[in-house]
Formats: sequence, C-alpha cells, structure tokens
Amino acid sequence: MTYEIENEAKANFDDVYVQPTPHDYISEMAENGYEIGEQARPYCATAANLLSELNGDAWPVQMLDVGCSYGIGSAFVKYNCAFDEMVAFFSTRVPSDYQSACEATRNWLNVTAPEIDMRCVGLDSSHQAIRFAIDAGLLDGGITRDFESPKVKPEESDIAWFKSCNLLICTGAIGYLGERTFDWILKDLGEDYPGRFGPFNVLTILRMFDDSPIREVYEKNGFQFGRIDEVRLPQRRFRDISERDKVLSILDEKGLDTEEHQEKGRLFADLYIAARKDQFPLLYDSMVETHGLCKSDEFVPAYIKR
Repeated sequence: MTYEIENEAKANFDDVYVQPTPHDYISEMAENGYEIGEQARPYCATAANLLSELNGDAWPVQMLDVGCSYGIGSAFVKYNCAFDEMVAFFSTRVPSDYQSACEATRNWLNVTAPEIDMRCVGLDSSHQAIRFAIDAGLLDGGITRDFESPKVKPEESDIAWFKSCNLLICTGAIGYLGERTFDWILKDLGEDYPGRFGPFNVLTILRMFDDSPIREVYEKNGFQFGRIDEVRLPQRRFRDISERDKVLSILDEKGLDTEEHQEKGRLFADLYIAARKDQFPLLYDSMVETHGLCKSDEFVPAYIKR
C-alpha cells in the first residue's frame, strides 16, 4: 500500500464504515470535528454546475464519489446539505433499525429540492455503506470493490458506471485508497458521455500524503492534474496527542510547515483538480473564483451562478 506509513500514524475509524446505517459513522465524524466533505462541497458543486452549463441539456451531470461511505457526498453536492444538518437529522429523526432508517432518509430527500440536476454513483469497499446509500436514495448506483487489492478487477457493470460518469469527486478517501483504484477508474471515466466538456475531477489529499502517485496515474491516463495553491482545507481534529505527534513528525520529515496544524489542532488537506488539458484552465479558474467567494460574506455554498 502506497501510504502504509502515513496510515499507521493516523487514527483508525474502520469500524464505523461497516455498520448497517450511518448513525455510528456520522456520530464518530461529528465527535472528531470531521469537516472535509463540508469544506470541499462548494468546489465539487462548482465543477458540477460548470459541466451542466457548458454541456447544456444534452446529458445530466453524473458524479462518481470515490470512497463515498454512506453516500454523504451526494447529500453535500446534490442536495447542498450541511454536515450539521445531517448530524441533527440522524441523531434525532432517524430510527436505528435498517428499514425505518432507509424510509426516513428517503422521505427527507423527497422534500429536499436538489440544488443540482445530477445522478450520483458511489464507490466504496463497504458493502453495508453502499447498500444503505442505495436503499435510502442517496445514491443512484453503487460499486462495492476494493481495487487496492491486486486480485480485484472491475466487472462489466463497474466499467459501465465509470464510462457514464463525467464528474469524479474524492474527499477524504485518498490514503485508504491510491493509484491502483484510480488507474482502474480513469481508463474508462466519461467515455460514454456525449457532451463536449468533461470528465472533471475534484479531489482532496491530506498534506501528509505524497501526491505524486495520484498525479502520475492521472497523467498516464491523459489528464492534467494540479493543486489549487490558494486552497487549504481542514479535515478533522487530531483524535489524540499520539496521533498529533505522529502526523506532525511526518510533516516535519517532508519539510512541510506544521504551524497551522499545531495552532488549530487539525489535519489539513490540499485541493486538487484534473481535466483534459484543453479544459484544465477553465476548471482551475472556477476553483480560484469559488475560493474567493468562500472567503466573502456573500458566499452561498452551493455553486457559482454565471
């Protein structure tokens, strides 16, 4: 595994990804101040709306959320839900038994107008998370695979989903997965899409992780890949002093400034995008513009209206 050393330094949350419903996952993330999905939301939504605008009505945006867990990225991007809303919803209004939880979530989504006309597909190694996300209506389709395993290859149905998606997001999952997963996806991503623009990609990578393996696999598959230098996003609080010290040690060894991590007690991620070379500048400029709006009091974190 590419990030084995770094993952040994990070706290492990594997147990909350395999429960039948998202209750434990959302509770644990809230307790640890997990916010990377919320922080990345405006950038993902900007990419989705840019695609919709550029391609017109020829085809709806279809988003592949890599490392989707319980379909939370769909709630963020498609429905513009804040994480605090989801915490309140699952802690007070959603029963813990499976069928009731699915029904309550579906009812909630039915009265929540989508911000963006799009379909959402999720990829995750957790069968339980994908099952809930589909049954509860958070995802329109799902792929349950661990492509980091050398023995696992995409099936025809997986490839069909990859081909149909013109937007890829990945917020907080790189490290759990790496270049092997992206290589399988990028071979076919967006191939069936009839629009002129896309596929667009928006990713976050923790600063403690080397971005070169992801960069190389994107470039190998014909994409331009780059970091948005203006943007640095908080991911979550350090779980304890031990995790903090280990992470800071790795950052120090890489020659990276740790002052912000120490001062705020948080892990931070960088924002990356990828697109075909002729479309990369357009996507890059939209990310920089979104960052400027995020810093202003006028920003509404859904998308840029052009």
